[in-house]
Amino acid sequence: MNINKIITLGGTITFDELSTLVGSDIKLITDDLKEDLLQASLPLEQIIDIGWYPEFSEKGSFRISLITDQNWESPTHSESAKTWTELEIALDHTLNKIKKP
Repeated sequence: MNINKIITLGGTITFDELSTLVGSDIKLITDDLKEDLLQASLPLEQIIDIGWYPEFSEKGSFRISLITDQNWESPTHSESAKTWTELEIALDHTLNKIKKP
């Protein structure tokens, strides 16, 4: 997963337990897949949040959300992904939705 895309857009990684897992066989790392995997703050009060829902479940999926103005109840954008490739695509879609200063 290319975290540099987030940084290039002015983001700061505030929490990252995802980078060490990227590329691993998802079925083998289920015990490491939890709701809080990566969070980044972006300009204009925006946050990118990536987690696995439901936690620790083989039947789960990644969820990437764009949160604006701390409104966690109603994300600006949210997308799910089952694979690393799908997660990368979902991250690209999400980054295309951020407001730029």
